[in-house]
Amino acid sequence: MRGVASKRMIWPLGSVALLALAFTSVALAAAPTATTGPATVVGSTSATVGGSVDPHGQATTWWVEYGTSTSYGSKTAAANAGAGPAAAGVSANVAGLKAGTTYHYRVVANNAAGTSRGGDAVFTTLVPPDVTTGAASSISASSATLNGTVDANGRSTTYYFDYGTSTSYGSKSGSKSAGSATSAQAAAAGISGLGAGRTYHFRIVATSDAGTAVGKDASFTTSSAPTVGTGDASSIAPTTATLHGTVNPNGLSTTWWFEYGTSTGYDTKTSSHGAGAGTAVRGASLGIKSLRAGTTYHFRLVAQNSRGRVAGADRTFSTVGAPLAQTGPPQSVGPDTAVVTGTLATRGRATTWWFEYGPSTGYGKSTATKSAASTSANQQVSAQVTGLVPATVYHYRLVTKSDAGTARGADAVFTTVGVTLGTVVKETAFGGRVLLSGLVPTHQANETVIVYAQPYGEGSPRAVATILTGVNGAWQYLARPRIATTYQASWRSRLSTPVTIAVRPRITFTRLRSGRFVARVVGGHSFARRLVQLQRWNGVRWVTLRRARLGLRSRAEFKATLRKGRSTLRIAFSVNQAGAGYLGATSPVLRVTVKR
Repeated sequence: MRGVASKRMIWPLGSVALLALAFTSVALAAAPTATTGPATVVGSTSATVGGSVDPHGQATTWWVEYGTSTSYGSKTAAANAGAGPAAAGVSANVAGLKAGTTYHYRVVANNAAGTSRGGDAVFTTLVPPDVTTGAASSISASSATLNGTVDANGRSTTYYFDYGTSTSYGSKSGSKSAGSATSAQAAAAGISGLGAGRTYHFRIVATSDAGTAVGKDASFTTSSAPTVGTGDASSIAPTTATLHGTVNPNGLSTTWWFEYGTSTGYDTKTSSHGAGAGTAVRGASLGIKSLRAGTTYHFRLVAQNSRGRVAGADRTFSTVGAPLAQTGPPQSVGPDTAVVTGTLATRGRATTWWFEYGPSTGYGKSTATKSAASTSANQQVSAQVTGLVPATVYHYRLVTKSDAGTARGADAVFTTVGVTLGTVVKETAFGGRVLLSGLVPTHQANETVIVYAQPYGEGSPRAVATILTGVNGAWQYLARPRIATTYQASWRSRLSTPVTIAVRPRITFTRLRSGRFVARVVGGHSFARRLVQLQRWNGVRWVTLRRARLGLRSRAEFKATLRKGRSTLRIAFSVNQAGAGYLGATSPVLRVTVKR
């Protein structure tokens, strides 16, 4: 510029170099980087927390701030993070925490260039189990059940009981799982091998990954009441037995007795007896009487001393009952005799037996009384009864008797043999004959047999033939029933089993030269106004072509249109048309050829 004088500042070369180096050092120096990581180990009162620190090449220290809010309030001791150029992991343990509490924390790093604080993070301390020592139960002279509750607070938890004769305990129960519930759960453990009449201390202890909880001390005193055991019954008879058991007085003067009855309510007890005041087990036995034979009894041993009364377990026995009596099957049944059988068991008592028999369950007669053999095994017995009436139903049963009572077997029956009646066929067409035959039980010739018949609709049977038996007592009669008829044979005033012969009407079926058909139905009465059916066989079944009504002579004449060719025809008369006392019927077939 004109008129303006200018000046240039000139710097020595060395000064310029130093100034540039100073600016470069300032630009390279930086505050550390702090990163908060997750809590890795969290307990109920402590936790391990950490993160990472990048010193950015500067000597750096770090620590963790923590507290129940983002104000923190506590911090760990400062630790050296070095002066490296890259991030490195750091961790610290914080202790003295409260269980079940949420804590905030962050990693803080510092060097000459400044201070860096990581992001806020949280963790919640765990809650150890909550326990309560309960009362002991089921206390006996040598055992007890210890009780309490455990709240696992959501963590997998185990528990056990410390116990002993002082608060030093010295023994513990087996460990059990308490689960991981979030509410108090019942906990119990049985212990044994205790001393009678002694005081024991106990407490519950529970452990999870959140810690261990110990319940308060509690105590109980083992029983020193007697120890009893109900034994077996022996020498069991119909009305008496001997009861057995054991008693341990546990060091105190003790008495004992038996309670017994037909139920666990018992209703009778024996007199009391002394068991002494020892500490050893001793036997107790006593006979009882006036029992009912064949009855189940409950009994137990009971003992009492100044520390209490104890009842043994319930046991049962059954008094000897009346001898076994089982009626067996009949044998060798004839017209007037039979052998009756049965099975008996004496149950170890002197026993007699006989059979009762008669035409009803009132019996009325009996065989001679006999003595059973003296064996404990079942015995087969039998007796013959005589003077019976042929073709008659008899009831019988075995009866046994001992000092334990009388037993009667079940009722059984047999039928004495009478005249027989049989036939090969059970139905015939009207006008047909049926051969009836049979035997008399004596198998003698010239025995008189009367044949009775009762046609359908008649009120009572009537004699239709008197026949003398032939060789071996056989007889025959040729019957010609006109309607369904029931026959019976009588021998020595005793009737046979009835036999009924069914009858079907007889049908004739013809074709006239005119081509018309004629059907006639014959029976014991007129079938006028009843319907017959003309049927043709189609190769599979009979098909009805037409129906015709019978006239006054039970005859019908009618015309039918047939197809060309050969036809197989018949007349059918249904059971409904035949009426009471007759079966349905069909005629013989008629083959007709039609040519057109």
